[in-house]
Amino acid sequence: MSCGKCKMPVAVYEKGGKGNLIKMQVPRIIESEIKLPVHEGHFTCPSCGMLLARKGKYNDNLTYWIVRGRVNTRKLNNYRW
Repeated sequence: MSCGKCKMPVAVYEKGGKGNLIKMQVPRIIESEIKLPVHEGHFTCPSCGMLLARKGKYNDNLTYWIVRGRVNTRKLNNYRW
């Protein structure tokens, strides 16, 4: 996932299922430019400061709900972490 404004890569997420990326559950985020364990607020771009996702809960997991039109996504084949 990258910022829709400045195109900076901000996170790598292990998505399950088909369809668009609507939410990111914190346990499934592989890499992030933001230090999530100590991060208190919403998910913002570290470069330009644009709000990318709002903080919330889903199935008792900390979740970031993506704001439509503010992120770019692409599928990474053969990604190793």
